[in-house]
Amino acid sequence: MTRGDYSVVWAPYYTAHKIMQGLLDAHRETGDRRALDLAEGMADWMHSRLSKLPASTLQRMWGIFSSGEFGGLVESIVDLHAITGRAEHLALAKLFDLNRLIDSCAAGTDILDGLHANQHIPILTGLLRLHDSTGEARYLAAAKNFWGMVVPTRLYSIGGTSTAEFWRVPGVIAGTLSGSTAETCCAYNLLKLSRMLFCHQQDPRYMDYYERALYNQVLGSKQDRADAEKPLVTYFIGLLPGQVRDYTPKAGTTCCEGTGLESATKYQDTVYLANPGNTVLYVNLYSASTLTWAAKGITVTQRTGYPAEQGSTLTISGSGKFDLWLRVPAWATDGFRVTVNNRAVRQNPVPGTYFSVSRSWTHGDTVRVEIPFRLRVERALDDPAVQTLFYGPVNLVARDARQSWLRFGLYRNCGLSGDLLPSLTPVAGKALHFRLDGVELAPFFEGTEDPAHVYFRRAEPEVVFGGTGSGIANPVRPDGRTLLDEVWAAAPFADKGKLVQHVRATAESWRAARLLTAAAAKKVVDTAAAATYAR
Repeated sequence: MTRGDYSVVWAPYYTAHKIMQGLLDAHRETGDRRALDLAEGMADWMHSRLSKLPASTLQRMWGIFSSGEFGGLVESIVDLHAITGRAEHLALAKLFDLNRLIDSCAAGTDILDGLHANQHIPILTGLLRLHDSTGEARYLAAAKNFWGMVVPTRLYSIGGTSTAEFWRVPGVIAGTLSGSTAETCCAYNLLKLSRMLFCHQQDPRYMDYYERALYNQVLGSKQDRADAEKPLVTYFIGLLPGQVRDYTPKAGTTCCEGTGLESATKYQDTVYLANPGNTVLYVNLYSASTLTWAAKGITVTQRTGYPAEQGSTLTISGSGKFDLWLRVPAWATDGFRVTVNNRAVRQNPVPGTYFSVSRSWTHGDTVRVEIPFRLRVERALDDPAVQTLFYGPVNLVARDARQSWLRFGLYRNCGLSGDLLPSLTPVAGKALHFRLDGVELAPFFEGTEDPAHVYFRRAEPEVVFGGTGSGIANPVRPDGRTLLDEVWAAAPFADKGKLVQHVRATAESWRAARLLTAAAAKKVVDTAAAATYAR
């Protein structure tokens, strides 16, 4: 990627996007024709200017960092074309095609290493709008493949991406942690892209990502205090040990302050989506909200304290036939239960799908969804010992001022279900707060200035079952996988006997591989048999 000279030119078309979108918003909200006239004039000026340039010049322009950045301008131009119907406006939108990016992504070739993240994510949202207007298949293919190049291989646990605003090679997470990770605008635009892709293909992965980023990075990017002068939102979110979130970027007004303000107005915009025929209503997010579904004459009221509450209640006002599709989060491996008017709906819910309830709804029908949370870890793709904690959808962070890696063990009190939660102690009176080894764990979404560790190093030096130590060192395979990892990967266990049976088989396989002596293997099995376990 070519770098521009800020002292000569910054990003004029990026600025043009903000002006044009403001004019279109003013026209939409007030009907003022002058705003539309100004937007048309801008588009005509851009078309007359850009259409005269050779294609090679345009490609070079849009490939320059950051002078070639144009934000969401293509979306705005497509919006303008929807109003005017003028062919030159659609032609103008296509003049911003960055063919190297489009063709590579459409072919499934990852060229993102070294690219400026937030310069390129909005290009893909623009391409989806162009696909809708032109039917050009490569635009949609590029957007789909691009999303998969970022999620999960360039994604941090909170839902953010980029380090110092740029992408590195895929799969390197621990190796890119810094004080300038996860530019907040990137999360804003990935949410937008995920929503748009879901409207084309109802892949639950898009909404699993949406929940992750919204309930962690986006909520956590706003400081939890009022200020009459500053938006108090983050630019970068540093993910190094002991990092303090900076809600007042020293660089002055940043793009992330603008999107940070806008994010607070968009919490509701993807909670529900309906198919074009209004026969299916997707409940994508569990969030206290009211949907007025004018096309059906239906109102859906969702009451919940989620994620402090592990479930939600939806009440239908009005009547009509439609399918209610309830998202089963990919992390919901401990059950997902649905009742309608207190009667269980018999289905086999599968994590990472939707649970469909099809019926003729009547006024006052009530749907209750129960989603038990469990504690789990997510491992960095490039270093499995670097991990982060999730409780349901909530990324838990350790509040601690040390700037060195914290080391935590979690198997000590693991229950038969495989849930790691028994190793944590709840903090009385503070929802979603726990203690581990004297350190407080809290939701990332709380906008505080406490030094925090999003990632920690996993340390399980001894084989321990049910809080009982064996005195045997936890052996490690060359790939970093430990004996305890292998034991608990088989959870849940129906009862203690099944667990002990599995421990015996695992210990024997490690003995046969000469990773454990016979005496040590026996001690491991005896410890597992003597211990008591939570469910």
